[in-house]
Amino acid sequence: MKKIKNAIIKIRDNLEKRRLRKRLNLTDFTIISNNCWGSFTYQKYGIEYKSPTVGLFILGHDFVKLCADWENYFKSELVFIPWEQASYHYALVEATPYPVAKLGDIEVYFMHYHSEEEAAEKWYRRIKRINPDHMIFKLSQREECSKKDIEDFVKLPLKHKVCFSYDNVPGSILVPELKNFVGDEMEIVNRYFDEITILNE
Repeated sequence: MKKIKNAIIKIRDNLEKRRLRKRLNLTDFTIISNNCWGSFTYQKYGIEYKSPTVGLFILGHDFVKLCADWENYFKSELVFIPWEQASYHYALVEATPYPVAKLGDIEVYFMHYHSEEEAAEKWYRRIKRINPDHMIFKLSQREECSKKDIEDFVKLPLKHKVCFSYDNVPGSILVPELKNFVGDEMEIVNRYFDEITILNE
């Protein structure tokens, strides 16, 4: 009975994803996100990950630098560093260690990966899937993301970008609940924004 129930759930899930995909103008897009928002968006529509920035997070100030020069950063080599040497380690002392790498002068926190080998393999594989003609850049004000970082991100000459912040910054979407928030932000930000808008641009 359990197998039958799980099969029914899977079928319903696939049907719902198919229904949602019909709302999209295209499914070949790349989401560059500072946290798991991109991952969950791909999962919601049942689309293959076409971005290296899934299952990880990048600190706010580093993410702005990445977006400003993404082509060169994605050509850089990941250099893994000891957990204790990560600049954000002070906030993660109670977390189970996971891979952290330098990408040029920024840090990438592979929070959903079990090893450096797994993180590197998926990072480089997904970089090859990037669609430079259909890219969306997304930043949420979390993990050392200051008001200035939000302001700098909003000013970037990126064709498609979206920003969620708890500081009121013109050009960003105000989401007060993000302040000191921990966990999956998808439900919170979706109260203020329908991702179909930017996906279909």
